[in-house]
Amino acid sequence: MPEKHNKAPIPADVLFNNLFSQCPPDESFKLVAEGLSASHHNAERLLCDVQFLVEAGRLSSARFLLTTAREEIAKSYILADMCRLDLEKHHSVLRRLCRAFYDHISKHAYLEVLQIPNINSMCKAKTLWESEVKRWWPAGPPEDGEPDMPHDTYFDRELPLYIDYGNYDHCWLVPTDSDQNAYFIEMFGKTPISKTEKLIVPWQKADAIGICSAEVLAILNVVFKKYYFQEDNTWEQLIRLYKQTAERVMAEVGIPCEEFMASPFVQWPLYAFV
Repeated sequence: MPEKHNKAPIPADVLFNNLFSQCPPDESFKLVAEGLSASHHNAERLLCDVQFLVEAGRLSSARFLLTTAREEIAKSYILADMCRLDLEKHHSVLRRLCRAFYDHISKHAYLEVLQIPNINSMCKAKTLWESEVKRWWPAGPPEDGEPDMPHDTYFDRELPLYIDYGNYDHCWLVPTDSDQNAYFIEMFGKTPISKTEKLIVPWQKADAIGICSAEVLAILNVVFKKYYFQEDNTWEQLIRLYKQTAERVMAEVGIPCEEFMASPFVQWPLYAFV
């Protein structure tokens, strides 16, 4: 059997083909709308499991599953970014977004950047993005006693779940629930679970009132596909387009402008940085 037949298809390529290359735009928006709904429903399901694990004291597994729930809601922002692009012109960017859909670090970066308030330019967003996707932080001078640091996703996904041999500590690292006590401590009235709930609720509400529908996604696309947002764009330019979108959504779908403007769609596009 030829070697190429022994290779599994690349998930990102399969996703791109199913969402974009094998169907017309109207069908693409329908599929993306279904994906948006699935994203927040699955994140909510996982968060319920996290709650059970925390109550049972199984904190290492809870941290891993909580990270997975966050990544599921990050997929909504990636899917929304797809709808801001020209589906015929920007195939290469859509392919990169399909890769980001499966990439832990990209999903982490989407959530971290979009949760930061008062980003006033794409240039600032790019700086934050580059920091969040840096996969390795080399140690400082030996006298500082600081080890090399992997990406945050290592501490969220791998360290709580797998044994490993620590090059800095020179011993086996074995996940323990007690190691995660500090992570789940409530601070300023918030816990990792409540902060993740706060990420899910806006998507639940947007879906419930029809903002995640294929009709609204098509309107978003009509307004945004003429513009490709890069690091020289401003928040003022972006808001003008969102207001245009909100007005068309009100006229064509009947959803009030203020509802759309309060939805999680009104965020920086990050597709240029993926």
